[in-house]
Amino acid sequence: MGKIKFKYPMMLFAKCECSKQVPIEEMEVEEKSDDKAKLRYKVKCSLCGKNIDKTLNLTEDEKEFTDLMNVFKVIPSIKDELAIIKLDTVKGRMKDKEIFLYGDYSHLRFWDNVVQKDLIKIPYERKE
Repeated sequence: MGKIKFKYPMMLFAKCECSKQVPIEEMEVEEKSDDKAKLRYKVKCSLCGKNIDKTLNLTEDEKEFTDLMNVFKVIPSIKDELAIIKLDTVKGRMKDKEIFLYGDYSHLRFWDNVVQKDLIKIPYERKE
């Protein structure tokens, strides 16, 4: 069983019942076959003390995990500031025998007042 570790600029947070967001730095990976895998994370809420233990079952079909976690992307900005975007959805599936995690987000383009929708891949690093 290996692990995947999430890399900058992405930040993943488990949603606790007390409404605190608990950082998820890595997930255990159990690959069942080329088209099935399980991702598991265990974190403890520092506010209420609850243990959060979730398993994400991935197949070739898209699954949504928005109710379990929030994902943010940090974007460097002008003048040493940061812009942080929250993904509207968090999804995952097996694609070409690999784990594919991604999400949708939307933003307003100020120059033409159009809401643009984009898909962002959630990068990770494999650890054995």
